[in-house]
Amino acid sequence: MRVSNMLCRLGLAPYAALSLFIVSSQAQDAGSTSSNATAGSVFITPTRDLAFALNVPSDSTTDLFFSMMMPTDVSWGSIGLGSDEMAGALMFLLYPSGSGNNVTFSARIASGHSEPVYAPEIKIEALPGTGFDNDTYTFNGRCSNCRSWSDGAGKIDVVGKSQNMMYATGEPGNYLKSDEFDAPLKYHYNYGVFTLDMVHATGPGGVPTIDRSENSTLVATVQVSSEEAKKDSLAVAHAVIMVFAFIGLYPLGAFVLRLGGWVRWHGINQSLALFLTIIGSGLGFSISKRYNRTTKFNTAHQVIGILIFIFIFAQFGLGYFHHRTFKKTQQTTKMAPIHVWMGRLLLVLGVVNAFLGFPLALSPQYNYVLAGLVLFIFPAMILIFITKKFIQKRWNKSKEASPEPNGYNMEPWQQSEAQAGYNAGAQVPPGQNASIPGMSSYAPTQAREYV
Repeated sequence: MRVSNMLCRLGLAPYAALSLFIVSSQAQDAGSTSSNATAGSVFITPTRDLAFALNVPSDSTTDLFFSMMMPTDVSWGSIGLGSDEMAGALMFLLYPSGSGNNVTFSARIASGHSEPVYAPEIKIEALPGTGFDNDTYTFNGRCSNCRSWSDGAGKIDVVGKSQNMMYATGEPGNYLKSDEFDAPLKYHYNYGVFTLDMVHATGPGGVPTIDRSENSTLVATVQVSSEEAKKDSLAVAHAVIMVFAFIGLYPLGAFVLRLGGWVRWHGINQSLALFLTIIGSGLGFSISKRYNRTTKFNTAHQVIGILIFIFIFAQFGLGYFHHRTFKKTQQTTKMAPIHVWMGRLLLVLGVVNAFLGFPLALSPQYNYVLAGLVLFIFPAMILIFITKKFIQKRWNKSKEASPEPNGYNMEPWQQSEAQAGYNAGAQVPPGQNASIPGMSSYAPTQAREYV
């Protein structure tokens, strides 16, 4: 089994040699094996990362017996009862316990295409055989009120031969280990729809056994659809856009202004960054509705993000009106220092918020990548700026140290009119000495826009 799991991580699970499960309907009641065959219908996912068996006891009008099995290299697995859509479905969810040496089972109800919510009213009893063994998590259980739920809004047809069911599994890895019934989940990695013959599953009550041999087959179930290797594309886009804006574009806009005084490029760059911030924030608001941990918008990442989103418009307005006033007066304004320091504060908050975002998405490992970008980009900009200042200072000192003209020019015909101190072709206004330059030759010193 350990070899099988290793090969699964290499993407070879679909081959028969890597079959994780074979499920047979064998005699077994809630506590011990019996000589009477236990009825059961069995489903195994195409990627063989989850197996599910269901029994409808003929001597009960409320109970359901079931068994779920999942290898250790899968973060979580779930079966959805009663529907081919998430909305209203009852979800049986399985994931490792906090220690990793046992299994946690959580019954949840989905309200839409979002993370299902823990439903404590669903009564589940763990039966013998539940636990961790040979790199496999197993849960054997009996549910006493799973034939209908949510006051009858959701139900399964126990006499139907083609009852819609769903399945989903989390991405490979062991990020989720918890004893809590409402542990947070990441987006499903594999999922699909199947039908289950409830009539075939009806008979003597007991837990259908899941046998771990190679020639596994579906029993009274039919695969309808499947999707594999899915990612939360909205979350990925949100992260990429916001990191690009706050680690790339916003610092670049401030850098080009300070390095070369390129006000126009500063405005264009920051406008593009603002546009991306609006898109990224919109994606963030949309993503927050998918997960239980973010629906209330009360996490540090969300609160800081909303504040940044509001003040970024104030920052843009300050910059626009300051520049407009400066062009008219050629004098700096009181808005300039506010614009400068608010920009610095928003930049720092944006970087800090990025570090808060990845743990919220249950992907803290990406903080190492983010730290690498920050430690490379910002020191590089500071080094370039310091180098430019040093070279400029040396250049100014070199100009000041150069000798003045000695008053004798061997080639006076190459002397510019400015060097000569007069304009031979210009008419001298009446009353003005020709040897004294006119007032128009004294150009005023231009004010600096951002100080």
